Amino acid sequence: MSEATKAKEMDMLNGKLAGKLILFAIPLAFSSILQQLFNSADVAVVGRFAGSNALAAVGSCVALVGIFVNLIVGLAVGPNAALANLIGQNKREKISGMLHTILTFGAVLGIVLMGVGMLTARTVLEASGTPESVMADALLYIRIYFLGIPALALYNFGNAVFSAAGDTGRPLRYLFLSGIVNVILNLFFVIICGMAADGVAWASIISQYVSAILVIIHMTREKDSCGLSFRELKIYKGRAKPILMLGVPAGFQNAVFAVANLFIQRAVNSF
Repeated sequence: MSEATKAKEMDMLNGKLAGKLILFAIPLAFSSILQQLFNSADVAVVGRFAGSNALAAVGSCVALVGIFVNLIVGLAVGPNAALANLIGQNKREKISGMLHTILTFGAVLGIVLMGVGMLTARTVLEASGTPESVMADALLYIRIYFLGIPALALYNFGNAVFSAAGDTGRPLRYLFLSGIVNVILNLFFVIICGMAADGVAWASIISQYVSAILVIIHMTREKDSCGLSFRELKIYKGRAKPILMLGVPAGFQNAVFAVANLFIQRAVNSF
């Protein structure tokens, strides 16, 4: 990596680990929490400024949003571990291929999950007991929200690349900035533009693309093996297997916990 980026890296192979582990883990934890709070910010704004129907519509999607966020965050464990393994072994000749495979896989995964979400949205909302009176608004919100799933996947897979190199602070700052954008746009679309569930959904996906674009821009500025070149984006032979072997179990484990929330959501919606 460049000298500026190396200064941000954390050497996990030498010296005392206790303090480094804490400094490394805290940004990762906050990144996951902040992504969950995006939907909470939507609920808060529509509840305050757009009325009860919009609140019910967005609130009905909380569990569904959680499933996809947790699934993607879990799947990103695979890229993180696979790339960190190569960096730890100093196999620089294989790092570039792994990095481009990770980002290509993230983009493809995001598009696939977006399609799955669009197709299954009504079924999942009905299963969670969403009232028919708010079903149209809930579907509008979640289908707009799903347009941001590719950006959500790219950010998390990019975050995996950063954290594999020991830099967990930079992606957290990007996410924090996009969170501020989300809140500002929520208020703008709802209060100024008079929108409701659709307004906060557009705010969410715009903010998700902000964080993803910031991650990608930084990677394109790197000039060594951890630099991104759009011409080299593809899934390289033998690189996808470790990503899937490590990421799929973690992704489904995360998603199972989120699926459990559907039963809680059904109980809440009954009121």
